[in-house]
Amino acid sequence: MVNSGFHDEINDIVASRTDELVEMLRSFISVSSENPPGTGLREAQDWIVDRLSTYGIPYEIHDTARGGTDHAVIIGRVGNGGEPFLYMHGHYDVVPAFSPEQFHPRISDGSVYGRGASDMKSGVVAMLLATVVHRDLGGAGQVRLVYVPDEETGGADGSERMSDLGLVDPIGSLGAIVGEPSYPDIWYAARGAFTVKVTVNGKPAHVGLHYTGVNAFEHAHRVVSRLWSWRDTVASHKTDFRIEPEAARASIALIGGVSGGGTNFNIVPDEFSFTIDRRPNPDEDYDEVRQDLLDLLDELAEEDELRVEVLQDARPASTPPDHDLVNVLQGNIARVRGRHASLSMCPGCLETRIYSQHGVPAVAYGPGPTSAMHAPEEHVPISNLVEACAVYASVLGDTLGYGPERPTS
Repeated sequence: MVNSGFHDEINDIVASRTDELVEMLRSFISVSSENPPGTGLREAQDWIVDRLSTYGIPYEIHDTARGGTDHAVIIGRVGNGGEPFLYMHGHYDVVPAFSPEQFHPRISDGSVYGRGASDMKSGVVAMLLATVVHRDLGGAGQVRLVYVPDEETGGADGSERMSDLGLVDPIGSLGAIVGEPSYPDIWYAARGAFTVKVTVNGKPAHVGLHYTGVNAFEHAHRVVSRLWSWRDTVASHKTDFRIEPEAARASIALIGGVSGGGTNFNIVPDEFSFTIDRRPNPDEDYDEVRQDLLDLLDELAEEDELRVEVLQDARPASTPPDHDLVNVLQGNIARVRGRHASLSMCPGCLETRIYSQHGVPAVAYGPGPTSAMHAPEEHVPISNLVEACAVYASVLGDTLGYGPERPTS
């Protein structure tokens, strides 16, 4: 770890640039990059490119769309072209707003309000400025700033495609930090997500001639009734990873998150569909979990005609709680804010998995309060934003070091 004088200097610099951080966040929130449906993604990319250019950061744009969309991964590189390097990762899409007003950010009671303030445009801007601070202080190594789309709808056209294109390099990487809204914790682990849409087929008929049709809803009811006992068996598995409250330790199978069918009240429904969202904990065998569900659906298809569409296929992720990256992050949070950041498992899935799959240690830590993400009053306290920026910059210094022009003693 570098000496405390550098840390104090970082704190002072970040504090002096608080207004810059806030205005940058407000500007980014104003870009309505809702996903779904994916509108505004090009405008968000333009915003990122413009900001990188303003700070003199070279970048690459990689088209990750699988047809007719504006999905692209942007990677900025700060520092020398060799090793070591650290990934700073964020997504620029946000969930749909409750009202257009959420894209008109406001400041109230020391917080910035707006869609994406917590999840996770605050993390993105804090990482960007932290990287600039590290560079301007003579920071060594390289920082790779990664901006991805499509996180809110599974990542197939974002981080997953990035991985498929070979854009995650484990050679020389010290790790990855994802700026998700983990506050007040550090997420050192995350669940996987295997999600399917099940469609049960029937035969339409007018209600007066119902006996000539096949009621898909009735058949779906029979299928779902078989799935309830399977769901209860799934929930009997309790993870040993750290997560609270106690009820959160159970493995998850949500049936019917999206469901529906039929065309009118007086027509026998010819289709009825529902989703199954299976969220295995990191200490479950993901391949086994995935196959168990597919085998069960194959068995049910022998009695009722149905088809299965895979919507999401994301593995769990975890980094050892005593890893150097975790220790440095925890230590700097304690130093900057004087608080202990607990380690916990994210209740959902995270893009840390993209790095873990390549052997790169990855954790999530961001300024956004977990309780505020996706909410009608989504917000981030400005003090959290400043904390995260100073912590990120300090972690970069502690892991990548400084050039010879900045002695460490």
